[in-house]
Order: sequence, then structure tokens, then C-alpha cells
Amino acid sequence: MAEVKILLEGSHSLVNDKVYINSTVTLVKSENKRILVDTSHLWDKGKLLMALKKENLFPGDIDIVILTHTHLDHTANLHLFSKAKIFAKFIGSYPGQLHNISEKCIERHEIKDGTKITKDVEFLFTPGHSIDSLSVVVKTDKGIVVVSGDAIASEHFADINNNPEEFLLYNLKKYKKSKQKILKIADWVIPGHGKMFKNENI
Repeated sequence: MAEVKILLEGSHSLVNDKVYINSTVTLVKSENKRILVDTSHLWDKGKLLMALKKENLFPGDIDIVILTHTHLDHTANLHLFSKAKIFAKFIGSYPGQLHNISEKCIERHEIKDGTKITKDVEFLFTPGHSIDSLSVVVKTDKGIVVVSGDAIASEHFADINNNPEEFLLYNLKKYKKSKQKILKIADWVIPGHGKMFKNENI
């Protein structure tokens, strides 16, 4: 079974019409692979490096980085991981991309529901917050953990009736459908901007 640990807990707050925001960064260990889900914002660079150090890791030790979507608050520290393979969806009809930094190339890579990353880690396509949103499904000893990015940005939005303002969403209908997909399978959810929580909707 894979192991999951939150390195940085994301947050978002609205103050005087400004949103102060950074994303959760999650470390997944599976089949001798070290996987990072999202990289947070530029001002969290030092915190991210310290969190890795506490795990006896350096950026060069990360094998794979998965971007739940390409908004800046989730991707800004990507440059630190120059030896990692980078997975991202980008647009809805495009299959997805694998950036192989060490080989200086980009390849198409099928990213859809059930596409495996390692034995216990796979993709779940969850558009709605953005056109390219995806989640990561991890089989662990404590059950299924879904790293949701902003498909479920915080525990508040796990309530099927709670949705962000529509101006924050690419498509409300797809957002609701994606949220339901996650809540149907997850024992635990790691949201894009908050604490890991137990799914009470199963």
C-alpha cells in the first residue's frame, strides 16, 4: 500500500476583495517512487524545502510531480524539481502530458479515470474548477485517499450543496459531477486548500 503525507497545508482567505492563497502539497510514496502532488505558491518555497528536509528528502529525490491543475498557486515551485517527471492534463479534450525534464522532452500521456501512476496510485479526471482539473486516488492502509486539488478545495465544499461562486469555476455542472465522483470513492480527502478530512458522505 502507498503512504500519504501532507507536506504543506494549503489555505485561502478573502480580505478586502483580495484572495490570499496557497495550495496543499502532498507527498505520496509508492513502489519506491516519491510523488509530489502540487507545489504551492512562490512564497512557500522555503517552507516546502524545509518540509522535504524533515522527510530526509531534497528536490532531486522527487521522481514524479502531478499538477492537479495549472493555476499558479499550485504550480509556482515546479522549477525546483528538475529531475522529476511532470504530469498535467492541460485541456479537457487533450489526453495529457508527461514532461520528462532529464530527457528535455514532452510526451503525450493518457490521463483519464483509472490511469495508473504506480500500483496503488491512479488518476481521476475531475474538471469543473478548471478545464484541466484532475485528482489523485491513493490506496493506503487507512483506505482510499483522494488528493482532490480544487475539485474539493476544502472540507466546507465537501457538502454537495456547497459550491464556490461561479466566477471561480470553469463549469458548475462539471464541478458538481466531479465532486460526486470523489465523494463516491474516497474514505479520506486531501483538499487543495485545507486539512485532510474523513468523507462522511459514503
